[in-house]
Amino acid sequence: MNVQNILKSLRGGQTSTADQLRQTLDQIDIEGLEAAAEKLEADRRRVLLDGTDKELEAIETKIAAANRDIERAYAAKAELERRLEAAAITETQQERTAKYAAAKAQADAAAKLLATKYPAIGREFVALLKTLAEAQLAVDLANHNLPDGAVPLVDPEFAMRGRPGQPEKTLKEERVTLWCYDSPGIQVMPPDKQDEMNRRHPGEDVGSVQGQRRAYRRRLIRRTYVPWQSPQRPVGLATIEIPGLKIGDPPIFASPSFSDARSVLAKLAQIAEMRPAPEINTADIIVEYLDAAEADVSSKNEEAA
Repeated sequence: MNVQNILKSLRGGQTSTADQLRQTLDQIDIEGLEAAAEKLEADRRRVLLDGTDKELEAIETKIAAANRDIERAYAAKAELERRLEAAAITETQQERTAKYAAAKAQADAAAKLLATKYPAIGREFVALLKTLAEAQLAVDLANHNLPDGAVPLVDPEFAMRGRPGQPEKTLKEERVTLWCYDSPGIQVMPPDKQDEMNRRHPGEDVGSVQGQRRAYRRRLIRRTYVPWQSPQRPVGLATIEIPGLKIGDPPIFASPSFSDARSVLAKLAQIAEMRPAPEINTADIIVEYLDAAEADVSSKNEEAA
């Protein structure tokens, strides 16, 4: 794009984006324009010696036009840089505004979801705790009066969430022949030593380790097993603290000092009797006295401002 076209785009008054302004700015070739003007100056010096007045006048006209193009290019560059800075600021602000609006919409939607879903989730949780506690009381009563031959019942929360104990379980048994150290009990040598002893003592049942310690090839039973596991109780649901939706609201659930069924039911009944705190607590109200004349002057000054 030549200088005239760039000037035309600047005079048009059309709004350009920061990217468009950068592209236009990149097309201004001041170095090229100055190089062309220098060439014309060299041609003028040659014409001064060898050319006619008409040829000299023609080349001086070209030099004047070239110098104007250079000045216009500098002016256009300065104007484009000014507009680019303004456009960048505008686009940055627009981008921030768009992100702000998106974040506000997301936050409003989340707050609305919290206001509608949280109390409902709380009510469901409280109902679940009540059901579990009542079932636990029934289980305790039944286990204290078991019918003949009946197996004691497991409390419902442990039955679903706990892990019962497991007896030791053998996974595999196999007969093997391995090199063992000469020590009390069975101390099997590691695999790399097994390979070394097999190379050094093929077909033998007695050997030495590093020429000093004796070792024996023994016939063993290798048993792979899972050891006994004790029962594992989960962290009880009654230990969860669920605050009310807003400050001053009663808790949805507050863990009792003891997590047995009766304590849970008593805590639920206690919370059910609670009411939200008033927006203004009478204990927080303060009474003070002000000078009436000073208050009137202050009020007039504020109205005047």
